[in-house]
Amino acid sequence: MCSNTKLKIARALRQLMCQRPLSKITVQDLMESAQMKRQSFYYHFQDIYDVLSWICERQLGDPLREDPELDFEEWCLRVLSLIEEDRAFYRRVFAASNPELARDFCEGLVRPRMSRLLFLTDDPETLPRQQAFVVNYHTKALVGYFVELCVSRKALDWVEVRCCLHGLLDVLRPAEELCLQVRAG
Repeated sequence: MCSNTKLKIARALRQLMCQRPLSKITVQDLMESAQMKRQSFYYHFQDIYDVLSWICERQLGDPLREDPELDFEEWCLRVLSLIEEDRAFYRRVFAASNPELARDFCEGLVRPRMSRLLFLTDDPETLPRQQAFVVNYHTKALVGYFVELCVSRKALDWVEVRCCLHGLLDVLRPAEELCLQVRAG
């Protein structure tokens, strides 16, 4: 029952976001659209941004965690294909009055993968400060690239995307190899 209620609220938010900006949607509007009582909202979510996070987790987070063995390039392509499947929605999310929420969510997905690529650990919190900086720097840059592709009105050019990812990996792989040498030595 809980999951059905959350889905109904999420569907209502998505529909309202097609009609007006997120900043113009109230909890009351949302619950009227979902044909539910306002009190039900706060049983499931803290605020409208919490609903957005829940949608993103279901559409991006869950599928991306299904196959942890994907190599970095394929994982990035999977991120972009998931975003592309619902690009109009994500474009509105990034245009919302609080786009940092979406960026923070995406960075939370990318950071462990970047940490694994560069320093062979999924937990960037355990890294020394300088290595954590490197992970954060590259994470923010990659998420910025994803956002740029998402909000663009141009069709996604998968050949160009693969070319850019290859370029990124050509730069990052020496760091990965150095890390392997240090651990082995």
